[in-house]
Amino acid sequence: MADNKKYYYLKLKENFFESEEMALLEGQENGMEYSLILLKMYLRSLKGEGKLMFRNLIPYTPETLARVLRHDEGIVKEAIDIFEGMGLIEKLDGGAIFMTDIQNFIGESSTEADRKRAYRAKIEKEREREAQGQG
Repeated sequence: MADNKKYYYLKLKENFFESEEMALLEGQENGMEYSLILLKMYLRSLKGEGKLMFRNLIPYTPETLARVLRHDEGIVKEAIDIFEGMGLIEKLDGGAIFMTDIQNFIGESSTEADRKRAYRAKIEKEREREAQGQG
């Protein structure tokens, strides 16, 4: 039986931490912790395409986020206020937090897609070898 689980991943450009937002964030007191919280929030929001929801039903509050992210509640509340002020998140009417730039970071895959991708790469390499042998 095929393993067709979906995998979501966060794609970061190599200069992600050099961006103005990250430089300003990390320059603050607790800034390194804020950047870690931001990354954890991005990861948690992948399945929901940017929306932070528990099992797609209940919006995370700062208190519940602090528990699941394993950070101090006060620091998480500060981080959320800072993220909102910087435009990194938006609080939706229903209470959910939306990660505004998430579409720039989302990648999606499944083991079946990975298998097909590997197979295509193998075929392409074989074609290249054959082409080199003929030249």
